[in-house]
Amino acid sequence: MAKKERKPGGFVRKNQSLFNKKSHSQSGAKKTKIKIPKDKMPEEEKEEQPVTQPEAADITKKTKARFILFVGNLPYTVTKENLEKHFGKVGDLMAVRLLTKDDNTPKGCAFVEYKTSAAMLNALLYHHTSFEGRKINVEMTCGGGGNSKTRKQKLQKKREKSSELIHKMLKQKKKTREAIK
Repeated sequence: MAKKERKPGGFVRKNQSLFNKKSHSQSGAKKTKIKIPKDKMPEEEKEEQPVTQPEAADITKKTKARFILFVGNLPYTVTKENLEKHFGKVGDLMAVRLLTKDDNTPKGCAFVEYKTSAAMLNALLYHHTSFEGRKINVEMTCGGGGNSKTRKQKLQKKREKSSELIHKMLKQKKKTREAIK
């Protein structure tokens, strides 16, 4: 049995590649070297030992950020135009999607999408305000639906970040009001 050497990221048999050479050459992936700082390595491995790994092709693929809010507890008489008018006050709207039943009557909820994060954060201030006689709920969503673990984590991060920004906005408004008085 071949002797095992300790390499950054785990144990590898001596003189063994970290990936199958045949499949690597067929995939056309590029090799990149990862250098571990000497202060992070154990004493016996102070020499820099480059580790090669295939470069992922889809890392450079970027997705456009979407700023979507869920609006719930809407009256069943609401129209798309009313929502556009109400939520358009805070910033540039991209789309308003009013959910409807099979007979085209509103379900009482909608999705509102903004062009900028600032407009979306301003619209979050409408949470628990009155709209056509009902107390509405305005919450962040990341689109796509479902209850996967990654989606829930993504939503949680977005909510925490927006919560911090909203608190800062409210403090600024308070300071401005005090300065005016």
